[in-house]
Amino acid sequence: MPQLAAPPQPLRAPSFFLLDPAHDVERPLLRHGRPTLITFLRGTWCSSCQAFLERLSPLHTTLQARGVDLVGVVCQGRHWVKSWLALNALPFPLLVDEQRTVAKAYDVYKALGLDGIHIARPATFLVDAQGHIVWRYLGDDRADRPADASLLDALQLLR
Repeated sequence: MPQLAAPPQPLRAPSFFLLDPAHDVERPLLRHGRPTLITFLRGTWCSSCQAFLERLSPLHTTLQARGVDLVGVVCQGRHWVKSWLALNALPFPLLVDEQRTVAKAYDVYKALGLDGIHIARPATFLVDAQGHIVWRYLGDDRADRPADASLLDALQLLR
């Protein structure tokens, strides 16, 4: 059963700068004073992750209208992500965590499993404007992602 809830106490969200391979620049994972929905993906090669990115694309407009940034994080080499993005444009940044530093900081790094090595567990975090994790979804398997309604309901937790 996936974990779907606000953490028991507000946790400070780790903030990093990561490569945005679509624009060859480093971007902050969190922008100061802006709520952010962060989703961790196994890789651009993952069909379940690709399907989730397709689901998130139309939600991006709704999130933007509510003042919420959307950022994807993938534990994969930059050249693979850049090649995938050249064929699959996204309306939000897909950032590269090549060293798995961010996945480890958010405790979603998966060193070894039946479905992959050195990847991120499917997970989504909602971070408020003060930098606290107010909601999280930790998937049980590669296809386990939050429903669109759950993502939109989580926005009610923002102050």
